[in-house]
Amino acid sequence: MGYNAYLNQIHYGFHKNEKNGVVYFSAPALDALGFIRHGFTSRIGGVSKPPYDTLNLSFKRSPDTQATVENFRIAADAIGIDFDKLVVCNYCHGDGVEFVGTQHHGMGITRENTLPPCDGIITTDTDTAAVTLHADCCAIFFADKHGRAAGVCHSGWKGTWLGTIAAIIRRLVSIGIDKKDMLFAIGPCIHWQHYEIREDVAGKFRPNYPHAVKEAEGKLFLDLEGVLTYQLYEQNIPAQNVTLCGLCTYSEKEMFYSHRRDKECAGAMGSFISLCK
Repeated sequence: MGYNAYLNQIHYGFHKNEKNGVVYFSAPALDALGFIRHGFTSRIGGVSKPPYDTLNLSFKRSPDTQATVENFRIAADAIGIDFDKLVVCNYCHGDGVEFVGTQHHGMGITRENTLPPCDGIITTDTDTAAVTLHADCCAIFFADKHGRAAGVCHSGWKGTWLGTIAAIIRRLVSIGIDKKDMLFAIGPCIHWQHYEIREDVAGKFRPNYPHAVKEAEGKLFLDLEGVLTYQLYEQNIPAQNVTLCGLCTYSEKEMFYSHRRDKECAGAMGSFISLCK
């Protein structure tokens, strides 16, 4: 199958959900499994004050750590995940992917994160929930159709170039999961029209992903979502197992934070995922 045919067969669009004033988004294919709870939060429904209003999940960008912890609790409750089971990745803008379990509960929220540097985390039990944080970079949700594993990954240009998709797949294959049973969903992220880059970054992607390096009005732009989709195609993940959200964090100012748009005033959204009992 050629890449254009692949694009015609993948799924497009996330569900918009609201509970207790919290707005979050979920992938229909993962919802349909019945044993996954997951969601990509918006900026709506929390307790943070301006300019981080209101559901900010970044400790680095807001001085009010108490509000951020409460926001994690609020978001987890809305999505249907136990707050005490949350584990946040120890992100480093790389391609590291780690398995997490009960011994890691609270890391990155209520206690120090001692995970190895990693942008993706995977859980294989129903007592742990994986979380990654985002403010333009792509959110990758993934799960096994048969409930053996689920996870999330933060993928900016560095991680995408290094191969976060391949790293996730290697980890899933290592525990006996076949590619035909892997589901992937790429959440809200900055769209290429707003993601200007320089030649140093363009030069890294152009040889293997020429379609993802765009030129407009003398400027260079990068389609991160397009690179990730092509990597799924290269890795032979079935098209019917892939969902693209299609929402732009930069464009939707009332719904999402954006580091490119808001600079130091940007908060962070979260990707949450957990296997259910």
